[in-house]
Amino acid sequence: MPFWYVYMFSVFGILISIALPILRESIPGGKLRGFAELWEIIKPYLVIGLFSLLTALLVVAFTQGTLTDWKAALLAGYAWDSTIQKLKG
Repeated sequence: MPFWYVYMFSVFGILISIALPILRESIPGGKLRGFAELWEIIKPYLVIGLFSLLTALLVVAFTQGTLTDWKAALLAGYAWDSTIQKLKG
């Protein structure tokens, strides 16, 4: 599988990992929040996501022979960003 193909699906996994906690925090009990409060929730995940997008290049480079399909690349991106979020605390 080409490098950019693997990277694209890794990025998609990272985006899923960013979107899930934002959705979980932004809609507690179905209440919608204002944009300012929503931005405060989103900001830390976006910073971690940008860091993950850059370092995903390294993950894909190190696992180039191992990632043989799009599902593995998607899970690698998701696992990478999720791990970074957990390490951040």
